[in-house]
Amino acid sequence: MDNYITIAIPTHKRPSLLSRALDSVISKDHVFEILVSINGKDEHYDEYKKIQRKYSTFKNIKFFFQDYNLGFIKNLNFLINECKTEFISLLADDDESDPKGIIELKNFLIENKDYVSACLFWEFISFGGSKKLIKPKYFDQQNILIRVLKYIYSSDDAFFYGLHRTSSFKKCSFEGYWKPNHNDLANWAYVFQFDLLLQGKVYFLNDKKYRWINHDYTHKHYYKPKLNLFFRFTKYAIRRINIYYLYLKKIYFNKNYLIFLIIFLISPLFFLRDIILKEPIYHKVKSKINKI
Repeated sequence: MDNYITIAIPTHKRPSLLSRALDSVISKDHVFEILVSINGKDEHYDEYKKIQRKYSTFKNIKFFFQDYNLGFIKNLNFLINECKTEFISLLADDDESDPKGIIELKNFLIENKDYVSACLFWEFISFGGSKKLIKPKYFDQQNILIRVLKYIYSSDDAFFYGLHRTSSFKKCSFEGYWKPNHNDLANWAYVFQFDLLLQGKVYFLNDKKYRWINHDYTHKHYYKPKLNLFFRFTKYAIRRINIYYLYLKKIYFNKNYLIFLIIFLISPLFFLRDIILKEPIYHKVKSKINKI
C-alpha cells in the first residue's frame, strides 16, 4: 500500500457516479488510502450503502456517512482533517483520475520540496461526450509576487484536483462570500487554492498519457437562484470585489506586506477587466485546447 497518498472524495446525491470515480483510482500496482464522505442521509442513503458493500473487500477504502448535509466546504474539510498521509488528492464524485499519474506527481514532490502541489493534463468531457485536452495553468515561479500576479491575471482550478502536500492543504481555507453571494460556491476553489500559491510552487506533469478527467456535464447540487440581469450583474460585481478582498487578506496574514501593497494598488485594474470581459480568470475551454 502507498502510505503517502490519500484520495478524498466528497459526494452528495450522486451515488450513480461514485463507482466510476472509485474505479478510476483503484489500482493493482498502487493502493491509496481512499476516503469517501457522503454528505447527509437522504433519499440516496440506501444506494450509497450498496456502494459501500460493493467495495467492502477493499480495506483501503473508508466510507463516512454524515448525519445531515454539512454543505460542500465543511464536508471537504472533514475529509482533509481525516487525512493522515503526507499527500492528498481531491477527486469529485463525477470525475476520474489516474493512479500512475498520481504516483508520478508524488515522486516529483518528494524530490522537490519547494513545490506544494502538482497536476496532470486536464481532459474535459462536455455534454454529448465531446472531449478536449487542456494544459492547465501552473505556477512554478520562484518569486511569490510573480506567482500571484500570474495567478490573478490568468488561472483555472485544475491544480485543485491534483496532488498536494497535506500539511499545506490543511492551511487552505474559504470563509465564504458576503451577502448576497453567501450561499454561492462560484469560484470558491480559486480562493482556496490561493493559499497554496503563497506557500510554494505548483508543478505540471507535461505528459499527455496521464490525465485528470473532468465530466463537466453532470448535474450540480448547489444553490443557484434565478435573477434578472441587473441583480446577476450586481451579485457578480460584489463577488469579484469579495474575491480580491480575500486574496489581499491572505497575502496580509501571510506577512507579505510589499506584495499586499502592490496587489492592493493594481487590483482595481483587474476588477475593471473582470467587469468588462466577464471573468477571464476562468479558462475552462478557451485558448490552447486540443480536441482529442
